Amino acid sequence: MPQTDRGASLVLQAPRGAHSGPVATRFAMSALPSSLPSARAARVAVIWDYDGTLVATRFADEAAVAELIRRDPAAAAGAEVFWATEGQPIIQRLELAWPGRAAEVLPLFDQRVRPHVHRGVRRVLDDLESRGVPMAVVSSRRREPLEWGLRASEMRPYFDIVIGLEDVLSPKPHPEGLLVAARRMGVVPSRSVYVGDSEVDVEAGHRAGMTAWRASWADPPPREAPRAPFLLLHPGEIVERLDELSAAAG
Repeated sequence: MPQTDRGASLVLQAPRGAHSGPVATRFAMSALPSSLPSARAARVAVIWDYDGTLVATRFADEAAVAELIRRDPAAAAGAEVFWATEGQPIIQRLELAWPGRAAEVLPLFDQRVRPHVHRGVRRVLDDLESRGVPMAVVSSRRREPLEWGLRASEMRPYFDIVIGLEDVLSPKPHPEGLLVAARRMGVVPSRSVYVGDSEVDVEAGHRAGMTAWRASWADPPPREAPRAPFLLLHPGEIVERLDELSAAAG
């Protein structure tokens, strides 16, 4: 991210109380506090959700649900609940959809299926990496399949930190995972952006004191629908918005 020599840096702020519902993201300028622990804390960091944001994995879940129903037609009754809880940890979703059977059906959902990287994502990762922007992944997916998916899609080297379900006591929308990632990268939450595809992600970002941008490229809104300020229509908007904020800071 371009730096200025004026002693001022960009601070991204989420609105107070934003976790209570979708609201516009606000941006502000402030002088860089001398108390920050390192020069890296002055940078803007980008933290990513995984499923539906970096990669498309719903097709694998759809195949797992279909296989479960093929084996047990009565399981069809829980499919609606499973899809209604997207964004929550997989174990929690399975237990809600098929009570008492989560451990039994989990292997169907943990099969190694190479994820599809969303179009435009890799270009953005390359751009941010070239600028020295710290990046992390925070997901409610279990850590081992999360790491596997990042390696299989050749994205693991982009990220300083990867936080999975087992790395936190409280999953999203609790902000714990985002705060852990920011701390490990040596950046302050107010200078961090969290990009995710669900309301759960937006809420987690706001509760962490970060700017939250909602990725909609996996499920674009209707063209006629009003566009919320925090909504992203394509991955390239991440770079565009960071550039705009950097220019305003300069």
